[in-house]
Amino acid sequence: MSNTLLLIEDDRPLAALTAEFLRAEGFTVAIEHRGDRAAQRIRDEQPALLILDVMLPGIDGFTLCRQIRDEYPGLILMMTALDENAEQLTGFNVGADDYVVKPVDPLLLLARIRSLLRRHPQAPRAYYQWGAFRLDLNSHFAWLNDTPLQFSVAEFELLAIFARHCGVLLTREKLLQSLRGLEYDGLNRSIDMRVSRLRKKLMSLDCPVTIQTITAQGYLFVEIPQEAAHVI
Repeated sequence: MSNTLLLIEDDRPLAALTAEFLRAEGFTVAIEHRGDRAAQRIRDEQPALLILDVMLPGIDGFTLCRQIRDEYPGLILMMTALDENAEQLTGFNVGADDYVVKPVDPLLLLARIRSLLRRHPQAPRAYYQWGAFRLDLNSHFAWLNDTPLQFSVAEFELLAIFARHCGVLLTREKLLQSLRGLEYDGLNRSIDMRVSRLRKKLMSLDCPVTIQTITAQGYLFVEIPQEAAHVI
């Protein structure tokens, strides 16, 4: 289960504005505009929460909710332009967790999302994949093109923290707290050395991920763009 919200909305300007607002509140938001494409994305991406419009091209939101409910364990917040009890009951009957009526105030939408996530916290994600590079945090295994990779316990411990925060800037203080529960005093350079060693190992293995140093701020774990990875 990822930490992403998947917004399924065919109104492109509304979807863009909603996503921009939610991203400003700290969420990662993906967008899908068609109901008939959404089911496979939900299966593949396993977002933490769906914001699902009822009226969609391809298939409607009710049908989509019914189709994926048994194989998607996350949360579903449905949206409709009709403020009718029958519509809301239909949404709940096909597996929705909550319901909002459009046009919805962005602050109300935010409150509903946070309330759902607070009441139904997701289990920590244990499996990650970037291209041919895969990590299983439960088994402490890593593969590249289905070939097992060898990481030391210390290396995998640090790699797991970065994997859980892919695309998120991590300060030295955050890393030290996550690894050892210690406060960063501004002088401890052990984190820098561990990050440097892990980055060199990922590069030597030709993994499609890297750790970027953000000057005076910390580190950023990111996927290497495919086109960049093939530049000789």
